Amino acid sequence: MPDYDLILTGGIVLDPRNSFEGCADIGIKDGIIERVEPELDPARADDVIDVSGLWAMPGQIDTHAHVAGLARNWDPAIGYGMLARAGTTTVLDMGGTGPSLIDGIKRRGAGLNVAGNFAMIPGLTIPARPPSPAALRDIVSAALAQGCFGLKILGGYHPFTPEVTSNIIAEANSQRAYVAFHLGTTDTGSQLEGVREIPSLVGSGRLHVCHVNSYCRGVIEEAQSECREALDILEGMGNGVVSEAYHAIQNGTTGRCDEEGSVIADVPRNCLRLRGYDTTYEGMRRAIMDGYGSVVAQKGGQIYYARRREALALFDEARSNVGMSFPVNLPASAFSLTTAKNGADEFIVDAVSTDGGSHPRNVAVQTTMSLVEFGAMTPLEMAAKLSYNPARMMGLLNKGHFTPGADADITVLDPQRNQPVMSLVAGDLIMHRGRPVGSGGTLLVAPGGEAAARNSGLPYQVVDLSESKLYEGYTR
Repeated sequence: MPDYDLILTGGIVLDPRNSFEGCADIGIKDGIIERVEPELDPARADDVIDVSGLWAMPGQIDTHAHVAGLARNWDPAIGYGMLARAGTTTVLDMGGTGPSLIDGIKRRGAGLNVAGNFAMIPGLTIPARPPSPAALRDIVSAALAQGCFGLKILGGYHPFTPEVTSNIIAEANSQRAYVAFHLGTTDTGSQLEGVREIPSLVGSGRLHVCHVNSYCRGVIEEAQSECREALDILEGMGNGVVSEAYHAIQNGTTGRCDEEGSVIADVPRNCLRLRGYDTTYEGMRRAIMDGYGSVVAQKGGQIYYARRREALALFDEARSNVGMSFPVNLPASAFSLTTAKNGADEFIVDAVSTDGGSHPRNVAVQTTMSLVEFGAMTPLEMAAKLSYNPARMMGLLNKGHFTPGADADITVLDPQRNQPVMSLVAGDLIMHRGRPVGSGGTLLVAPGGEAAARNSGLPYQVVDLSESKLYEGYTR
């Protein structure tokens, strides 16, 4: 009987946890890493894949993407295939429900490991009235029970008062639910003022701060000053926060306007103000016709950015209730946030994400590889930002490294083209040469979601979040 189901041979192995970078073979058996050695006997394996000239790193983990969204004018589950194509092996969805997540995996899953945060949307997923502490206990436990990993507060779109926001974080912490926050309360907004508010909201608790680069666009101060202040705040909170940044210039937002023709959400209002447009229906139309605003659209199995006249027709037809995008993310902000370190030589912002999935901006691997090419980080640091750190954030102790016994989730990269070319989950191929070849997926749930996961019929894994970086050392 062969010792290995598969050997990846001849590649440069990047294992940040074990500080290993060098040419080695990876032996896989029963979905786990059996051995990593300079040379394994190919005769002892059922199959061998030659990855000479390529880099093999632990599977890329995207800690902020969108594959289970609600009330969109496209099918967000298409994002599973888009992520697989981009080299992702594990994804944390940032804004759906347990049922929408499970439904999408069954319909369009691409073999990934999938966790989902429950979107806190008043009047849609939770009652419209501000939730009391007692109501919050039920909301968090119900979110976990339906198979969610935790929850997400969408401050840039559905802001709560500072008091309610703080209560949500505290209750999620109490139940050890993963809790992520697109910053902004009714007192601040989705910009630097929202970052300044974090310490008072979190107190001695724990929080995932979403896409730090989104608050460093030069809305309040000069962009680099905003980056420096944001980094100081995050570093000052120590273990209180985990965070990520993304590199795409295009953002993701909504065009929705109220009955009086005013843009509803803080994020699109900020985007319009940056270029001097009115924060109204007509201001949005002008931004679209000028090519500044684009509309997220679906054609067949592809999601793309519609522009100008096509985008305007979609915007008017939907009476503004469309997904939109603006080119407002500054590369300098994203790259400085990604590479910044503290005095202990640790990254201040933990991970690189995409905020993509069903948005066509899944470039985390490519852009982080470019930082290696430019000398801004080493290959091992790249693997840490894309895999090991995200695994720690989520408590996925068997992912993000190649220690024998770890999950055989692997992303293979072409360093000449800065592209992912192959991915495996539990030793099975899910992407080859840019083509997704996997299906379904493994559902990642907190302990309260085990019954929902079992009833879904999907393969699943129960994750003890007390072992995550988010809750590392947290005792309250």
